[in-house]
Amino acid sequence: MKVMRFLALVFLMLSLAPSVRGQDNNTVSKSGAAQYYLGAKDEILMKVNVWGFVESPGQYLVPRQTDLISLISFAGGPRDGAKLKEVRIIRGEGTNGTKGHGKNGTGAPIITVDVKEFLESGNAGKIPALEAGDTVLVGQTFGNKFSRFLGVTSIVGLMAASATLIIAVNQL
Repeated sequence: MKVMRFLALVFLMLSLAPSVRGQDNNTVSKSGAAQYYLGAKDEILMKVNVWGFVESPGQYLVPRQTDLISLISFAGGPRDGAKLKEVRIIRGEGTNGTKGHGKNGTGAPIITVDVKEFLESGNAGKIPALEAGDTVLVGQTFGNKFSRFLGVTSIVGLMAASATLIIAVNQL
């Protein structure tokens, strides 16, 4: 009897709560205007993401004409070990009519930027302006990955040596 009441209650809750069901993906607006926001002093802002080896990765609301260097600066700058030679910008689908990187040209287009060259030359000509919905990926250098691996390996080696020492002392 309790099971029947429980099942009836669950059925009633599911039938009366349409918000529990998943959202229909066809209703999502892809309007370009919906990606911009009005900030203080009537400034047009846009959301962009920055991931990877920056001090504060996350989503930022930045002025419309923000470039890549400014976004990395907003995120606190690159961390030690950041791979600045190949910073990637992933554009939202359909932006500028460009083809994507995926199978048959589908998916978001990817732009690779050599930020290290800019830092060495000061030539901002190759630093693109960002667009609403862009995701910036700042990778990690191989040397940094390797040194982090060695750090973990050293700890594991120290633990193994300690365990061996304890076993040897216990056998005496």
